Amino acid sequence: MTADRFGAIPSGEYTALASVRDLADRGSLAPVEPMPVPCPAPEPGATPGGGARARVPGAGDRWWRPVLPPQHGAWAFLSVPVLCGFAVAGASAAGWLLLAAWLCAYPVGYYLGRALTARRRRGGWTPMARREITRVIPWAALTALLGLPLAVTRPWLIAVGLLLVVLWALGLWIAARRGERSLANDLMLVAQAMVALPLAVAVVAGPDQLAGGLRSSAIQATLVVAAYLAGSVLHVKSLIREAGRTGYRWADVGWHVLLVVGSALANPWWLVGTVPALTRSLAMRPGMRPGAIGVVELVVAVLVVVAAVLAV
Repeated sequence: MTADRFGAIPSGEYTALASVRDLADRGSLAPVEPMPVPCPAPEPGATPGGGARARVPGAGDRWWRPVLPPQHGAWAFLSVPVLCGFAVAGASAAGWLLLAAWLCAYPVGYYLGRALTARRRRGGWTPMARREITRVIPWAALTALLGLPLAVTRPWLIAVGLLLVVLWALGLWIAARRGERSLANDLMLVAQAMVALPLAVAVVAGPDQLAGGLRSSAIQATLVVAAYLAGSVLHVKSLIREAGRTGYRWADVGWHVLLVVGSALANPWWLVGTVPALTRSLAMRPGMRPGAIGVVELVVAVLVVVAAVLAV
Protein backbone atom coordinates (compact mmCIF):
# COMPACT_ATOMS: atom_id res chain seq x y z
CA MET A 1 0.00 0.00 0.00
CA THR A 2 2.46 2.60 -1.13
CA ALA A 3 1.94 5.86 -2.97
CA ASP A 4 4.81 7.17 -4.98
CA ARG A 5 4.86 10.49 -6.80
CA PHE A 6 4.69 9.23 -10.35
CA GLY A 7 2.23 6.37 -10.02
CA ALA A 8 2.54 2.63 -10.07
CA ILE A 9 4.34 0.56 -12.69
CA PRO A 10 1.78 -1.31 -14.83
CA SER A 11 1.00 -4.86 -13.78
CA GLY A 12 3.41 -7.44 -15.17
CA GLU A 13 6.46 -5.20 -15.40
CA TYR A 14 7.76 -5.78 -11.87
CA THR A 15 9.12 -9.24 -12.55
CA ALA A 16 10.82 -8.02 -15.70
CA LEU A 17 12.34 -5.11 -13.81
CA ALA A 18 13.66 -7.41 -11.12
CA SER A 19 15.18 -9.75 -13.73
CA VAL A 20 16.90 -6.90 -15.56
CA ARG A 21 18.22 -5.52 -12.29
CA ASP A 22 19.65 -8.90 -11.27
CA LEU A 23 21.39 -9.28 -14.64
CA ALA A 24 22.84 -5.81 -14.30
CA ASP A 25 24.14 -6.57 -10.81
CA ARG A 26 25.97 -9.64 -12.16
CA GLY A 27 27.49 -7.63 -14.97
CA SER A 28 25.86 -9.78 -17.67
CA LEU A 29 23.63 -7.10 -19.06
CA ALA A 30 25.19 -5.28 -21.97
CA PRO A 31 24.54 -1.56 -22.49
CA VAL A 32 21.62 -0.91 -24.76
CA GLU A 33 21.59 1.96 -27.22
CA PRO A 34 18.49 4.12 -27.03
CA MET A 35 15.91 3.40 -29.67
CA PRO A 36 15.00 6.23 -32.02
CA VAL A 37 11.67 7.82 -31.22
CA PRO A 38 9.30 7.66 -34.22
CA CYS A 39 7.70 10.89 -35.32
CA PRO A 40 3.97 10.83 -34.55
CA ALA A 41 1.46 11.11 -37.38
CA PRO A 42 -0.06 14.56 -37.91
CA GLU A 43 -3.21 15.19 -35.94
CA PRO A 44 -6.44 16.21 -37.62
CA GLY A 45 -6.37 19.92 -38.26
CA ALA A 46 -2.67 20.10 -39.10
CA THR A 47 -1.47 23.26 -40.79
CA PRO A 48 -0.53 23.22 -44.52
CA GLY A 49 3.15 23.40 -43.58
CA GLY A 50 2.88 20.06 -41.84
CA GLY A 51 2.75 21.33 -38.27
CA ALA A 52 -0.11 20.25 -36.04
CA ARG A 53 -1.83 22.43 -33.54
CA ALA A 54 -0.29 21.77 -30.16
CA ARG A 55 -2.60 20.15 -27.64
CA VAL A 56 -1.90 20.39 -23.96
CA PRO A 57 -2.66 17.09 -22.24
CA GLY A 58 -5.68 17.58 -20.09
CA ALA A 59 -6.48 20.99 -21.62
CA GLY A 60 -9.88 19.77 -22.78
CA ASP A 61 -10.65 18.16 -19.45
CA ARG A 62 -12.92 19.83 -16.95
CA TRP A 63 -10.52 21.30 -14.43
CA TRP A 64 -13.10 21.15 -11.67
CA ARG A 65 -13.66 17.41 -11.99
CA PRO A 66 -11.67 15.50 -9.33
CA VAL A 67 -9.34 12.85 -10.74
CA LEU A 68 -8.42 10.02 -8.37
CA PRO A 69 -4.71 9.20 -8.01
CA PRO A 70 -3.91 5.72 -9.37
CA GLN A 71 -2.81 4.59 -5.91
CA HIS A 72 -5.84 2.66 -4.74
CA GLY A 73 -4.20 1.18 -1.66
CA ALA A 74 -3.30 4.64 -0.36
CA TRP A 75 -6.90 5.29 0.70
CA ALA A 76 -6.87 2.41 3.18
CA PHE A 77 -3.31 3.34 4.15
CA LEU A 78 -4.45 6.85 5.09
CA SER A 79 -7.75 5.80 6.67
CA VAL A 80 -6.39 3.23 9.14
CA PRO A 81 -4.67 5.74 11.48
CA VAL A 82 -7.74 7.98 11.63
CA LEU A 83 -10.08 5.06 12.30
CA CYS A 84 -7.72 3.75 14.98
CA GLY A 85 -7.77 7.24 16.49
CA PHE A 86 -11.54 6.91 16.65
CA ALA A 87 -11.03 3.61 18.47
CA VAL A 88 -9.06 5.50 21.11
CA ALA A 89 -11.26 8.58 21.52
CA GLY A 90 -14.56 7.68 19.89
CA ALA A 91 -16.05 9.15 16.73
CA SER A 92 -17.80 12.48 16.34
CA ALA A 93 -19.04 14.77 13.58
CA ALA A 94 -15.77 16.69 13.78
CA GLY A 95 -13.85 13.43 13.52
CA TRP A 96 -15.64 12.35 10.35
CA LEU A 97 -15.11 15.82 8.91
CA LEU A 98 -11.40 15.42 9.64
CA LEU A 99 -11.35 12.05 7.87
CA ALA A 100 -13.01 13.53 4.77
CA ALA A 101 -10.61 16.50 4.69
CA TRP A 102 -7.65 14.18 5.31
CA LEU A 103 -8.54 11.96 2.36
CA CYS A 104 -9.14 14.95 0.06
CA ALA A 105 -5.76 16.42 1.02
CA TYR A 106 -3.93 13.36 -0.30
CA PRO A 107 -4.63 14.05 -4.01
CA VAL A 108 -3.55 17.67 -3.43
CA GLY A 109 -0.13 16.56 -2.27
CA TYR A 110 0.05 13.79 -4.87
CA TYR A 111 -0.68 15.91 -7.94
CA LEU A 112 1.18 18.99 -6.68
CA GLY A 113 4.20 16.81 -6.03
CA ARG A 114 4.01 15.37 -9.53
CA ALA A 115 3.72 18.85 -11.05
CA LEU A 116 6.67 20.31 -9.16
CA THR A 117 8.85 17.24 -9.71
CA ALA A 118 8.06 17.26 -13.45
CA ARG A 119 8.86 20.97 -13.64
CA ARG A 120 12.21 20.45 -11.96
CA ARG A 121 13.16 17.51 -14.15
CA ARG A 122 11.98 19.02 -17.43
CA GLY A 123 13.16 22.56 -16.71
CA GLY A 124 9.81 24.28 -17.12
CA TRP A 125 6.04 24.06 -16.99
CA THR A 126 5.61 21.27 -19.48
CA PRO A 127 2.14 20.09 -20.59
CA MET A 128 2.37 17.27 -18.06
CA ALA A 129 3.21 19.66 -15.22
CA ARG A 130 0.33 21.98 -16.17
CA ARG A 131 -2.05 19.06 -16.37
CA GLU A 132 -1.11 17.93 -12.86
CA ILE A 133 -1.62 21.45 -11.51
CA THR A 134 -5.15 21.52 -12.91
CA ARG A 135 -5.84 18.26 -11.10
CA VAL A 136 -4.85 19.89 -7.80
CA ILE A 137 -7.55 22.58 -8.00
CA PRO A 138 -10.76 20.60 -7.27
CA TRP A 139 -9.14 18.60 -4.47
CA ALA A 140 -7.68 21.75 -2.89
CA ALA A 141 -11.13 23.36 -2.99
CA LEU A 142 -12.74 20.32 -1.33
CA THR A 143 -9.99 20.15 1.31
CA ALA A 144 -10.43 23.85 2.14
CA LEU A 145 -14.23 23.50 2.27
CA LEU A 146 -14.02 20.56 4.69
CA GLY A 147 -11.05 21.77 6.72
CA LEU A 148 -12.02 25.40 7.24
CA PRO A 149 -14.66 24.70 9.95
CA LEU A 150 -12.13 22.60 11.83
CA ALA A 151 -9.40 25.25 11.55
CA VAL A 152 -11.76 27.98 12.76
CA THR A 153 -12.86 26.02 15.85
CA ARG A 154 -9.43 24.48 16.48
CA PRO A 155 -6.72 27.02 15.52
CA TRP A 156 -3.95 24.69 16.69
CA LEU A 157 -4.64 22.65 13.55
CA ILE A 158 -2.68 25.30 11.63
CA ALA A 159 0.51 24.18 13.40
CA VAL A 160 -0.26 20.57 12.52
CA GLY A 161 -0.77 21.62 8.92
CA LEU A 162 2.68 23.24 8.87
CA LEU A 163 4.20 20.01 10.20
CA LEU A 164 2.50 18.04 7.44
CA VAL A 165 3.78 20.50 4.83
CA VAL A 166 7.34 19.96 6.10
CA LEU A 167 6.96 16.17 5.89
CA TRP A 168 5.45 16.50 2.41
CA ALA A 169 8.34 18.72 1.32
CA LEU A 170 10.84 16.12 2.55
CA GLY A 171 9.05 13.49 0.49
CA LEU A 172 9.13 15.84 -2.50
CA TRP A 173 12.87 16.32 -2.04
CA ILE A 174 13.34 12.54 -2.09
CA ALA A 175 11.22 12.28 -5.24
CA ALA A 176 13.18 15.08 -6.93
CA ARG A 177 16.30 12.95 -6.48
CA ARG A 178 14.54 10.14 -8.37
CA GLY A 179 13.69 8.28 -5.21
CA GLU A 180 9.89 8.34 -5.55
CA ARG A 181 9.77 4.53 -5.34
CA SER A 182 12.44 4.24 -2.66
CA LEU A 183 11.90 2.82 0.80
CA ALA A 184 12.71 6.24 2.27
CA ASN A 185 9.87 7.86 0.33
CA ASP A 186 7.42 5.19 1.45
CA LEU A 187 8.47 5.56 5.08
CA MET A 188 7.97 9.31 4.74
CA LEU A 189 4.38 8.52 3.74
CA VAL A 190 4.10 6.38 6.88
CA ALA A 191 5.28 9.35 8.96
CA GLN A 192 2.70 11.62 7.34
CA ALA A 193 -0.07 9.06 7.79
CA MET A 194 0.74 8.51 11.45
CA VAL A 195 0.20 12.17 12.29
CA ALA A 196 -3.48 11.41 11.73
CA LEU A 197 -3.88 9.07 14.71
CA PRO A 198 -3.06 11.52 17.54
CA LEU A 199 -4.63 14.24 15.40
CA ALA A 200 -7.94 12.35 15.33
CA VAL A 201 -7.78 11.88 19.11
CA ALA A 202 -7.11 15.59 19.61
CA VAL A 203 -9.94 16.67 17.28
CA VAL A 204 -12.49 14.35 18.91
CA ALA A 205 -11.50 14.54 22.57
CA GLY A 206 -9.37 17.69 22.74
CA PRO A 207 -5.59 18.10 22.62
CA ASP A 208 -5.35 18.01 26.42
CA GLN A 209 -6.40 14.34 26.31
CA LEU A 210 -3.13 13.47 24.57
CA ALA A 211 -1.39 14.36 27.83
CA GLY A 212 -4.23 13.18 30.04
CA GLY A 213 -6.54 10.20 30.25
CA LEU A 214 -6.05 8.98 26.67
CA ARG A 215 -2.28 9.38 26.60
CA SER A 216 -1.28 5.75 27.10
CA SER A 217 -3.91 4.40 24.70
CA ALA A 218 -2.95 6.94 22.03
CA ILE A 219 0.75 6.13 22.36
CA GLN A 220 0.11 2.39 22.22
CA ALA A 221 -2.12 2.65 19.15
CA THR A 222 0.30 5.01 17.40
CA LEU A 223 3.28 2.70 17.89
CA VAL A 224 1.45 -0.47 16.84
CA VAL A 225 -0.20 1.08 13.79
CA ALA A 226 3.04 2.77 12.71
CA ALA A 227 4.83 -0.58 12.90
CA TYR A 228 2.01 -2.21 10.94
CA LEU A 229 2.15 0.41 8.17
CA ALA A 230 5.94 0.16 7.94
CA GLY A 231 5.54 -3.61 7.68
CA SER A 232 2.99 -3.17 4.91
CA VAL A 233 5.54 -1.12 2.97
CA LEU A 234 8.18 -3.82 3.36
CA HIS A 235 5.73 -6.57 2.45
CA VAL A 236 4.47 -4.98 -0.75
CA LYS A 237 8.00 -4.06 -1.85
CA SER A 238 9.19 -7.62 -1.25
CA LEU A 239 6.42 -8.90 -3.55
CA ILE A 240 6.56 -6.31 -6.32
CA ARG A 241 9.28 -3.70 -6.64
CA GLU A 242 11.94 -5.75 -4.86
CA ALA A 243 10.70 -9.16 -5.97
CA GLY A 244 13.51 -11.71 -5.93
CA ARG A 245 15.63 -9.92 -3.33
CA THR A 246 15.94 -12.26 -0.37
CA GLY A 247 17.00 -9.42 1.90
CA TYR A 248 13.60 -7.78 1.56
CA ARG A 249 11.89 -11.12 2.02
CA TRP A 250 13.65 -11.78 5.34
CA ALA A 251 13.21 -8.17 6.46
CA ASP A 252 9.48 -8.50 5.78
CA VAL A 253 9.09 -11.69 7.82
CA GLY A 254 11.42 -10.57 10.60
CA TRP A 255 9.66 -7.24 11.00
CA HIS A 256 6.28 -8.91 11.32
CA VAL A 257 7.56 -11.38 13.90
CA LEU A 258 8.69 -8.41 15.99
CA LEU A 259 5.33 -6.75 15.36
CA VAL A 260 3.45 -9.78 16.70
CA VAL A 261 5.64 -10.04 19.79
CA GLY A 262 5.51 -6.32 20.55
CA SER A 263 1.76 -6.01 20.00
CA ALA A 264 1.09 -9.05 22.20
CA LEU A 265 3.06 -7.43 25.02
CA ALA A 266 1.08 -4.19 24.58
CA ASN A 267 -2.32 -5.90 24.49
CA PRO A 268 -3.21 -9.41 23.24
CA TRP A 269 -6.19 -8.02 21.31
CA TRP A 270 -3.76 -6.48 18.82
CA LEU A 271 -3.02 -10.03 17.64
CA VAL A 272 -6.37 -9.93 15.80
CA GLY A 273 -4.62 -7.70 13.28
CA THR A 274 -0.91 -8.48 13.62
CA VAL A 275 -1.12 -12.28 13.36
CA PRO A 276 -2.89 -12.10 9.96
CA ALA A 277 -0.24 -9.58 8.90
CA LEU A 278 2.51 -12.08 9.78
CA THR A 279 0.60 -14.92 8.13
CA ARG A 280 0.33 -13.11 4.80
CA SER A 281 4.05 -12.25 4.97
CA LEU A 282 4.89 -15.94 5.35
CA ALA A 283 2.40 -17.24 2.80
CA MET A 284 2.57 -14.76 -0.09
CA ARG A 285 5.24 -14.95 -2.80
CA PRO A 286 6.29 -12.72 -5.71
CA GLY A 287 4.37 -13.25 -8.92
CA MET A 288 0.91 -12.51 -7.58
CA ARG A 289 -1.19 -9.92 -9.38
CA PRO A 290 -1.01 -6.46 -7.78
CA GLY A 291 -4.81 -6.46 -7.48
CA ALA A 292 -4.75 -9.65 -5.42
CA ILE A 293 -2.01 -8.23 -3.19
CA GLY A 294 -4.12 -5.13 -2.68
CA VAL A 295 -7.17 -7.14 -1.64
CA VAL A 296 -5.14 -9.02 0.97
CA GLU A 297 -3.71 -5.73 2.29
CA LEU A 298 -7.21 -4.30 2.54
CA VAL A 299 -8.41 -7.29 4.58
CA VAL A 300 -5.43 -7.00 6.94
CA ALA A 301 -6.04 -3.25 7.29
CA VAL A 302 -9.65 -3.88 8.33
CA LEU A 303 -8.48 -6.45 10.90
CA VAL A 304 -5.98 -3.96 12.33
CA VAL A 305 -8.78 -1.44 12.85
CA VAL A 306 -10.90 -4.16 14.51
CA ALA A 307 -7.93 -5.00 16.74
CA ALA A 308 -7.60 -1.34 17.73
CA VAL A 309 -11.26 -1.22 18.75
CA LEU A 310 -10.80 -4.33 20.90
CA ALA A 311 -7.42 -3.34 22.36
CA VAL A 312 -8.02 0.24 23.41
